Amino acid sequence: MIPEKRYQLRHAAGVYWLLDMEQAGVPYKPPIPINEIGARIWELLFRGEEKAKIAEILADEYQVDIGTISEDVDAFVKQLQEFGVL
Repeated sequence: MIPEKRYQLRHAAGVYWLLDMEQAGVPYKPPIPINEIGARIWELLFRGEEKAKIAEILADEYQVDIGTISEDVDAFVKQLQEFGVL
């Protein structure tokens, strides 16, 4: 599940943001703030990794339980779908 290229990840003011680079402006769609783990999930999704592989990578990088991080990845992907990003 690769995100649409119209959304780009940016880091400003200590926060990661997903920006819709193709919006017409009316109605304005504000940037979506995400945390560091969300940004890392985004990067891995954009690279073409599957959710299970993303969970493995993050469990290793952050030294957390694979079950917990799998739930976090699923929840983040669901939120992106609800926002219409995926």
